[in-house]
Amino acid sequence: MLSEVGVVREFLWRPVERTAFGLCLHLTGERGDALDALQETQLAAWRHLSRYAGRGTFAAWVLAIARNAARDVLRRRAGARETGLDAAGPERADAGPLFADVVSDVLGVRAALATLPVNHREALLLWAGGLTYEEVATAVRAPVNTVKVWIFRGRQRLRRELAD
Repeated sequence: MLSEVGVVREFLWRPVERTAFGLCLHLTGERGDALDALQETQLAAWRHLSRYAGRGTFAAWVLAIARNAARDVLRRRAGARETGLDAAGPERADAGPLFADVVSDVLGVRAALATLPVNHREALLLWAGGLTYEEVATAVRAPVNTVKVWIFRGRQRLRRELAD
């Protein structure tokens, strides 16, 4: 028999955890920062579960929290860079050509995503993560038609960037 926490974790958190991590990873650009943002997301969701009003899906609510957590991590990282507390940089891993091709593709997509305006990138990532236009609009607090335009323009620009 599952405890109350077990039920919440199994039926509410697990289905959205991977999408939330993906969003955090795309917004922060670094796995460690994404994991930090995901942990903050989970803690905030637990703490404020009673505030979930059910206006949108639970996933949309959690992804809005994840977006804010990723932004907070980025702000802290920028502050650390300004004070010289940033780490020396990513470690280099020796790998074969197949891994290098995959890394190159991932870095290309990440670089293309970085060229998008923040609102376009966030809306596109939420939508690509499986949310409906309405859920994305709720998460980013924008009108549905605006979200549709952001996603459309973001997809167009991504295609151009990746074609080059």
